[in-house]
Amino acid sequence: MWIEDQEPRFGRGEVVLVVVIGLAVLHHVDQLLRADGGGWAFGAGLLVYPALLLFGTRPWIRVALVALSLAIFQSATMFVDTPVEQYGTWARGASSALHAIGKPNLLGIASPALGVLSVTVSLLLTAATALALVLLTAEVRTLRRTGRTAAAATLVLILLTGAGYGWAASSTDTSTLARMVVWQGSDVLDHQRFPARTVDSRPPAFRFARAPGADRIPAQTVPVRDGGSVTERDLETFLRSTGTTAFIAIKGDTIRYEAYFNGYRHDSTFASFSVAKPFVSALVGIALADGHLGSVDDPVTKYLPELAVRDARFGRVTLRHLLTMASGLADLDPYYDPDLRAVALRDTEVVEAPGRRFHYNNINPVLLGLVLERATGRPVSAYLEQKLWGPLGMEADGSWSTDSERSRFEQMQTGLNARAVDFAKFGALYLNEGSWQGRQLIPREWVTASTRVDTTTDPAPHFQYNWWMRPGSGAPNDYWAQGNHGQFVYVSPGQDVVLLRLGIEYEYERWPELLAELARRL
Repeated sequence: MWIEDQEPRFGRGEVVLVVVIGLAVLHHVDQLLRADGGGWAFGAGLLVYPALLLFGTRPWIRVALVALSLAIFQSATMFVDTPVEQYGTWARGASSALHAIGKPNLLGIASPALGVLSVTVSLLLTAATALALVLLTAEVRTLRRTGRTAAAATLVLILLTGAGYGWAASSTDTSTLARMVVWQGSDVLDHQRFPARTVDSRPPAFRFARAPGADRIPAQTVPVRDGGSVTERDLETFLRSTGTTAFIAIKGDTIRYEAYFNGYRHDSTFASFSVAKPFVSALVGIALADGHLGSVDDPVTKYLPELAVRDARFGRVTLRHLLTMASGLADLDPYYDPDLRAVALRDTEVVEAPGRRFHYNNINPVLLGLVLERATGRPVSAYLEQKLWGPLGMEADGSWSTDSERSRFEQMQTGLNARAVDFAKFGALYLNEGSWQGRQLIPREWVTASTRVDTTTDPAPHFQYNWWMRPGSGAPNDYWAQGNHGQFVYVSPGQDVVLLRLGIEYEYERWPELLAELARRL
């Protein structure tokens, strides 16, 4: 039997609980105004707070609800509606959450001050809820020892989790584990998380000619395969529904179509992921022409002799093997590692003879980046700026994400960031066999070797120097760069077409096939 008259009618715990409810209301108003769908659902959240005061005759239920609320607030702050996203939506005027990229807040303003206020309310809400749990548990005389122990254990666990997350949030530049906890899986906003080297543009900017009506769809429908059947779908509807963020169609030197979706614009920055790999390949070809590198058949140990000291078998791995993903190295993807140089020189392992088997492996471009850095005597991004970014007349500065502020080594397997139209220029450069406005920026023979179906020097007919191909298809001479989450730069020499599709996710499994058909219809 509960003896309520022995307890304070309105103790300190209830006072703090009223503060919690006030902060919660402010937090939900903030969520509504941000309009990005983050955090705890508005309706369900508000229903809980008055319920916490209604269970005066069952104080243990109120303690349990406070503990549950604390767990939900803590989880939401760490994984659903993070302080970075809360701040960004206000500071930039539009959502930075992956599920609502570019969605403007309801006030239509960009205010860093409101961003700070939003984060402050969210953090105070969690802290006040923790304090309320402590006080309410202490005030309930009739709460059995097991209940108090459970409440105390819940609080300790949540506080430890919060402390651990706080450590991780402050250690993302030095710890792989911290990045995995805070950043979780990769997504198209990674370029906002990693440090980066700037790749400066150089005036005058090159601008493609634009066909009349370039903002209209060049082909009304495209064939979309669903299982064994093919259906003609409206192109614009299909692009929007598949999470596409940018789509550009270039025929010859003219933009036939340019459109942006899901919160992105012409001047937005886009992450490339593995679309960066052909840029690395191009720089290797240029470095060969410049005399920085001797031959594509040079062993990697000529430039990275530490590898031979560790394992003599590295002496059989050539630059060509790294370019064609036939190096025989153990699979290694150090995406979140803060020191890629150390990983490449310390953790790589030879597991089979090079040249025998194609195996897509992200450590190969990392090693190529180390070779380029040492051979040219400068950061790879600086070499890119000098040899391609400036001469191509990129519209805006790009950036190349680095492993950390301390190491400052470019993520060679990913991490090149730019406007969509500037990525399309790279495709147009290859379409023109490395020539750009009368200058041969990439040796023509390197472009040919990089994009032809050839198994005389490597084992994979569908992959050459970091470009993909479609041998045996209806477009055997087409090739493309492909990045995680659905980034494509597709080149069709036979149709004189470059197509670019960037997106939040793939959302469709047959993009190369669809792009090949669209190239024929332009």
